[in-house]
Amino acid sequence: METDIQGLINEIEEIVDHGTKIPMTGKVLVDDAVIFELLDRVRAALPEEITNAKWVLKERQRILDEAQAEAQKLMEQGKVYVDKMALENEVVKQAQDYGEDMVRQAQTFAREVKTGAVQYADEMLQHVEQSLYETLQALRKNREELKGLAREDRSGKSENVESE
Repeated sequence: METDIQGLINEIEEIVDHGTKIPMTGKVLVDDAVIFELLDRVRAALPEEITNAKWVLKERQRILDEAQAEAQKLMEQGKVYVDKMALENEVVKQAQDYGEDMVRQAQTFAREVKTGAVQYADEMLQHVEQSLYETLQALRKNREELKGLAREDRSGKSENVESE
């Protein structure tokens, strides 16, 4: 996805880079139809980025749910084990300690998984946000250049009409 958008932006840059240079203006003439077609393709690729971000959020929730279920399962196993051990007087203390340790381990595991999932989702969203920001900046720059070319074209026509 990112490479698609990045590739399209690179194509736009290449077109501008290889466009016909207008002497003494620092401006470049480009085929607006080609630029508009590439911009349409960028727009078409953006929903994929958004879909990926939604997938990351969904995946994060799935991981959190799995971690919660695993923690619940471990706590239930610990409780069952503690109950069994409680039947035997001598081992009651060991069973309680073991059960509490399992609960702590399950809680620690759940926290670690949750933290990892949140970090992963944040990194993915940050990456998507950066891609979207870069794309938007490139689009704004290209639009400004196109507007500048249009203004120059209009002002050039005005000067030609006045000189005739």
